[in-house]
Amino acid sequence: MIRNSTLTGKILFAGLLLVLLAGVAGAQVTRGQTFTVTVLGHPVTAYDIWPEGTHDMSGEPGDQPPVIVPGQVDVARDPPGGPYTIGNHPVSGGGTILGDVPPDSSTTPATAYYAEVTTDASGHGVVQFQTSQATATGRQFHITAQNPANLGENVGVVLGVAPVPAPVMTLPLPTTMRTPVIPLPTTTVPVTTVSTTPGATPSPTPTPPATQMPVTPTPVQPIPLPAIISLVAAGTALLVTGRWWGR
Repeated sequence: MIRNSTLTGKILFAGLLLVLLAGVAGAQVTRGQTFTVTVLGHPVTAYDIWPEGTHDMSGEPGDQPPVIVPGQVDVARDPPGGPYTIGNHPVSGGGTILGDVPPDSSTTPATAYYAEVTTDASGHGVVQFQTSQATATGRQFHITAQNPANLGENVGVVLGVAPVPAPVMTLPLPTTMRTPVIPLPTTTVPVTTVSTTPGATPSPTPTPPATQMPVTPTPVQPIPLPAIISLVAAGTALLVTGRWWGR
């Protein structure tokens, strides 16, 4: 468990200082000022926080630990007259929170010293403490926190507001390094088109003429006239002979 405390030392009343220890490092607060403690735990989880081991103080002015500023967001406190829902939570070393802080005094109720803080989405819970002329000097105060649902959990406690990691921002690329635009794939029917002048009707592709094979006419040989006369004479003789044999 990480603790915050003040550095031990003798401080003059005119320049009274309250020193809080956060882990190894410490911080000093002038009496009459406020300081902030951040609980580091699980997101959206309730944690008890109080000045540990101050039950031996009277709670009277000049003998008080720092008190928790009332009215903080996500910080709950028990009412001064009870019920002591938070104060009755057990502590890891035994006993209860209410039994580990000073008792009620004529000026300050015991419920002013402890509270329950609910962490945000990043697991941080911020609690503000107030010091005054009633705060004791020359004493170390250990601000501690615990998970009432899991006393064995190691809960971090630091002075101040813990930094929250900045969100990652996507910066635009320089104009010389713009991301190329990649077209999304589409399902289409491929069509092949012919490039033409806009508005003109495409001309049909001419069909080459069929090759004409030359036809060579066969010459007709004339029959000589004497041959014709001989053929006629022979036919006539055969005709006459046939008639004679028929008698």
